[in-house]
Amino acid sequence: MNIHPPISRSTQEIVEVELTDLLTQSHEEVSSLQRIFEARMAEAEQTREDYEHRHASEMQALQEELASSRCTMDRIKHELLDSTSRKLEDMHSAISTSQKVIEAGMKDQTRYWKSICEELVLERREMAQKFAEERGLYTALKTYLAGHDETSTRTLSHSRARIRRTQETASKVRVCTSSPSAAPTFTSGNNESNGESATCASTCSTPTDPPSRLVVVPNADIANNPASAEASPTQSNCSSSSSKSTFRRYYLAQKRENRVVLQ
Repeated sequence: MNIHPPISRSTQEIVEVELTDLLTQSHEEVSSLQRIFEARMAEAEQTREDYEHRHASEMQALQEELASSRCTMDRIKHELLDSTSRKLEDMHSAISTSQKVIEAGMKDQTRYWKSICEELVLERREMAQKFAEERGLYTALKTYLAGHDETSTRTLSHSRARIRRTQETASKVRVCTSSPSAAPTFTSGNNESNGESATCASTCSTPTDPPSRLVVVPNADIANNPASAEASPTQSNCSSSSSKSTFRRYYLAQKRENRVVLQ
């Protein structure tokens, strides 16, 4: 049982024509779209090829620049290494030369100051030895002067006593010689004169001091200046020679002691 009514022939033809037109139009549209797509694809492919070519060119340029940079860096590195090595060698040689000069200067300074120190030590020893000798000489001289002062004091006091006794004896002799009763002829009737004459004779003939057996009348200079009188030449020579020998022995002993202390 057919639901649709039967279509006439003309209607079918119209439908066919319209379908054909629609198909043709669709085919044309598809063809145009395909051409557009192909054109766009070709354009995209061209763009891609251009991009790839440009990219390849840029990559090649970058690689060339990288290689050039590497060459430059290697050259700079070698130059830097060479210059650094030369500078280090020059610096090392300069430092070595300076070190040798400094060492030579230090050795010279060391020898110089060592010689100065040795000279100072020798000078100090000589000064110490001289000081010790001077000190010993001073001590010996002080001791000698002290002993000499004591000897001079004793000699001076002894000389003054002898001069005093000599003056007394001389005055008595002068009294005896100036008295009338001292004449060779005596008066027998004058007892007082005889007694005085006996007294004078006993005084003149008998010395008061055993050492003064010879009566010496001092001159005016000795009588007026008792301090200028000294002991006899023999006694003074003996005392001076003994004092000198004592001083020499004491000085040599002090010098030996000082040398032992210095050593």
